[in-house]
Amino acid sequence: MVGQLALQPSCGFAKAPIGLQGLAYVYSAARAARHRETSASDLAQQIDRVNFGLSVSVLLGLTLPLLVFPAETAAVLATAYAWIANTFGWFYILTGAVTFGLVLYIAFGPYGKIRLGEAEPEFTTLSWVGMLFGAGIGSGMLYWSAIEWAYYVQAPPFGAEPFSEKAYDWAATYGLHHWGFVAWAFYSLPTLAIAYPFYVRKVPQLKYSNSAQYWLQGRERSWPARLMDSFFMIALIGGAGSSLGISTPLISAFVSRLTGVPDGFALEVAVVVVCVALFSLSVWLGLSRGIRRLSDLNIALAFLFLLFILFAGDTLFILRMAVNSMGHLLQNTLAMTFWTDPIANTGFVSDWTVFYWAWWIAYGPFVGIFVARISRGRTLREVVFGMLCLGSLGVWLFFFVLGNHTLGLQLSGAVDVIGVMNAESGNAAIVAGLDVLPLAAVAIGLFCLVAVIFVATTYDSASYTLAATASTEMGPSEDPARWHRLFWAIAIAALPIGLMYAGGVREAQTATLVVSLPLTFTFWLSGIALLKSLRADHPPR
Repeated sequence: MVGQLALQPSCGFAKAPIGLQGLAYVYSAARAARHRETSASDLAQQIDRVNFGLSVSVLLGLTLPLLVFPAETAAVLATAYAWIANTFGWFYILTGAVTFGLVLYIAFGPYGKIRLGEAEPEFTTLSWVGMLFGAGIGSGMLYWSAIEWAYYVQAPPFGAEPFSEKAYDWAATYGLHHWGFVAWAFYSLPTLAIAYPFYVRKVPQLKYSNSAQYWLQGRERSWPARLMDSFFMIALIGGAGSSLGISTPLISAFVSRLTGVPDGFALEVAVVVVCVALFSLSVWLGLSRGIRRLSDLNIALAFLFLLFILFAGDTLFILRMAVNSMGHLLQNTLAMTFWTDPIANTGFVSDWTVFYWAWWIAYGPFVGIFVARISRGRTLREVVFGMLCLGSLGVWLFFFVLGNHTLGLQLSGAVDVIGVMNAESGNAAIVAGLDVLPLAAVAIGLFCLVAVIFVATTYDSASYTLAATASTEMGPSEDPARWHRLFWAIAIAALPIGLMYAGGVREAQTATLVVSLPLTFTFWLSGIALLKSLRADHPPR
């Protein structure tokens, strides 16, 4: 089970959120288009107090029980996880398949040429891809791309014998599925459903409830709209726990290897402080000066790291295995997309695929809002192609290179990756896999740097979208207030810290599944609303 994986519990540090009353007095903002300060009364009107208040209340309501009653809260989360996965697992699988089919239809059907806004694209294609990739994929990808195969080969899908040739084939392939087309479809649908009303129908808000604008016309501040936005904000805060819960011990393990500092609570505190400071600075600088530049740097460093692993490791095996796993993926995509494991009921689907789909759904609206904001001037087809194809390819490169590197070490006997993982942790296994390379310190240093920046690019994007959702109005070229973005950059770490204190990654992961369930139903609502809006505005001839 994903929640039972051999990951070390971690702890972290975050500033406590300040009170709502205090925030009301310090609220200040600037319209990007006008570059002027607004009056105090205007500022009070710009914040969506309902969404802001509900989200902060839920943040505190979820965090405090985890801190005060960690064992009891962890038990409740585990029970909720099991019930949801067993009862609604089939629905998650169906939602993934339908979402994938729907975005393909929109992209390559009669609506693909529709342009989001009348202006030219605000960002270059490279910067745009870098930002959407940095927002949608955190440093958790670095962990799972390196080690996910090691879990699958011990308990493979489709009845394969553990450690058999078939088990290794599936192990090298299933990560591509879990992080590939369906995952990015979960990101693409909210992006289209939010961007179309925002740019084409001129809805002056950048919120998840925009995706249901077809039914909410004139009622964008009604309780149904607020519930959608609140579900999204809660899911994002919960999903953040899973990412930070994986990222903190991973980065800490690599810093320990580089510096010799003992890996423990103090080092993990330092890691969290550095990450929070970095993405707080990025979100303070804004979209163009902060987030874009950090994403561009991250893409360059990530490619440099992959090239180093490719040529320093067993290049021929990595390339052969990459081609083989790609063929296996294309041959079995439909089977993996619809597989619910109803007969053998091994738990593979509920523990892995359902969890991943819940993870992507929890992050989907956040990525959708952010990518919608940076996609002005692009067509629906460009957005879908960029997300499904370029996004998937970016992730697959890590699985192809880093994953096949560690898999090759296992097969050759150079490093018992699975043994180290089971005896110590997945983080220790990844360190051991990089430690055998020539210039290992360089590889480990690059890995650590890329991981930190991935955390920063994910969380600064999350802070941006939370601030946008809790604002009353935003134009296509405007950003939320700086203080507002900075508040969420700090506050978003509160729940992850509580989750890690309660027991580690398992609780973070179970919380992700729990909070994603309401959003699963809204995906269907958003998809139908988008189709109806497109057909109403562009009737068939």
